[in-house]
Parts: sequence; C-alpha cells; structure tokens
Amino acid sequence: MKLINQGYILDVEKLNNQKNVCMCTSIFRHSTKRLFSSFRNGTTKESSDGNGVIAESENGTEWRILFSGFQTVFDGIQGEIKAVELSEKPDGNLFAFLSWFDRTKGSKLYNPSSDTILPARIILVDSYDMGKTWENYRTIDIGDLQGPALTGPVVKVPGGYLVFFEKYGPEQPSGPSLHAACALFSKDGIIFDRIITVARHPENKIFYWDQRNAYDVDSGKIISMFWTYDRENEKDIDIHIAYGNPDTLTWTVPQSTGIQGQIAMPIPLTEGRLLCFYVHRHHPGSMRLVMSYDKGKTWDIANEMVIYENQEIKEKGVSGESSYAEYWEDMGTWSFGHPCGIMLDENLGLLVYYAGRDVKKLSARYAIVSI
Repeated sequence: MKLINQGYILDVEKLNNQKNVCMCTSIFRHSTKRLFSSFRNGTTKESSDGNGVIAESENGTEWRILFSGFQTVFDGIQGEIKAVELSEKPDGNLFAFLSWFDRTKGSKLYNPSSDTILPARIILVDSYDMGKTWENYRTIDIGDLQGPALTGPVVKVPGGYLVFFEKYGPEQPSGPSLHAACALFSKDGIIFDRIITVARHPENKIFYWDQRNAYDVDSGKIISMFWTYDRENEKDIDIHIAYGNPDTLTWTVPQSTGIQGQIAMPIPLTEGRLLCFYVHRHHPGSMRLVMSYDKGKTWDIANEMVIYENQEIKEKGVSGESSYAEYWEDMGTWSFGHPCGIMLDENLGLLVYYAGRDVKKLSARYAIVSI
C-alpha cells in the first residue's frame, strides 16, 4: 500500500465564517462515476447550528461545495443535522438520509443524568438535479425505537438497499438505555419499511457502536465492522466484525478482529482481500489502513499504513480511565475520526475523514492510496 495524494474536501482554515468544525464524513460514488462527499459542518462539535454539506468531485482530489443547508425545522421543532448519507435510486436520481436531533431539548447530545441522547429522527429527502437542491422531506417510521442515529453509508445489495443506524434509549419505563445496531431495508430505494437488527449483545453488556458496512461482490456478503464498547467495564475493546446475508438479512455474531481501535470502515477487494480504514485513538492518535488476506479473519497489523497522525494531542478517555458519562464528554474533544472509503478502481482507493490541529478547527479531508 502506498499513499499517493492527500488534501482537503473542505479546509476550514480558509473559511471566513464561524463554522470551523466538520465531522460525520462520508463518501458516495454515483453510477456516472461522480463522487460526492457529505459531512456535518458547525461552529463546534456540540453546536446547534450543525447542518449537512455536500461536496462533489470528478477525480477525488479536486472538490467543490455543491450544497449546504438542509431543512432543520420539523413539526415546528428546531433541530440539527448531524449526518448525511447519500445513495442513488434506480432512475439515477439521488436520495439522502439525514440524522436529525431536537436541539430544543438540550445543549449536548448526551444527558448523563437520564442516560439518554436528544430526541432524534431519520429523515429521507430527494434530489432531482444531482444534489444541487433537495425536496420531499419525510420522517421514516422506526416504531418505538429511541435515539436513532445514522451509522455510515447506504449499502446497495442485489435485493435492495440497506440504511444503517443505531438506536439508544430505554425500552421499558424507568429502564436503562440499551443499544442495538440496526438497518432499514428497501427493495426499491423508495419505501423503507423493514427494520433489521444487525448486532446486539444478548445480555446488553457489549455495545456495537457506529457500525460501518460494505457489500462484498466476491463473497456475496455484507461485511460489518463495529467500534465495540464494554458497557459493564466502561471501556473500549477490540474492533469487531460480522458478516451479513443479503438474502435472509441476518448477520453472524460479531467477533474480535484483534485491532485496537474505534470506528472502522471495511473496503472489500478481490482475491480474499479486505481493507479496514479505522480510528486508532490511542497515542499517537491516527487514522490507519490495514489489510486482511482472508476477508477479515486475520489482519496484517504489522504492515498497516498511517494515513493521518496527530502526535501533539493525547486523546482523552482511550485507556479506560473515564467513566461511561465522562467518555461521552471525551468524545467532544477528539480531533479526528469518522473514516469512510471506496475503491476508485482495482488498485486505487479513496479515503475520507475529518481531522484538525485541535477540536476548534476540524476539516473534511481525503487521501488517495494505491493498493
């Protein structure tokens, strides 16, 4: 593996406004080969003015802002857009899923006194001009699931579309908040009316946070990777991996990869190879790329590649010293993350993530790697 090029999708150091924080980065390639990167941009990580931005590119190295400013008021309630995930309908038009949070209920995403996050919705919206304008906003019905939040790219499988999210909240009155990795399924990319559980610990002792998923053409499976948290012992454990069957929409039980990290994006290759672009939060904090030659059973960690590194800041909470509530606070101080990536061709990969010199200046960035 070799790093060929790297740069900015949006360099906040060059902005003249106060919205200097990008996060929740993602990437989507249209059937016309046009590339779209979506991300959240706001004054701070926790600011209520966060909204979605979409950038486009023909080659992955030259980016221009295409759209910013999704609708944020629904049913008279002012909210924030935290994440935008794009996909393509069979007719070639774009649709987007938005993670929306009610900002009238608090100044921070997580409330430690109630162990809940802000009320949230998953919004579906359409574009008929390749992302320049958006219309037809509607809330997706997810039943009684609380705290829904999008977790990575929409995945097209032979039988339809999968939109991945996680839920977090009490399931019984006065009960504890519980977590599950979930997905919405649609056969046609229009009606998303089936909810699937991707991963959940039977005793709710392990949380499979921030899943990232990709469809592997070679094996015909969905590869899912999870930032995995031991709720009982209040600390991260190794990244976990599971495999989904797109016909039955069932997944294997997540297993450890042996990789010490957080959010991890699987990028399937040919001949049994699988890339993992992941957050290495331990010092020195970095974004790393590692190869598996057996579809994720084992990993060549000794030869992993550092895509980005910040040696100046020692990230908080990564050694198990923080309580669960403190860990949520620590997340607001982290200066890089949210990996995503696709292959541009058989030998060239495009990676996106956010990073900056400190939490006040976080840019949306890209890297091109040869494999």
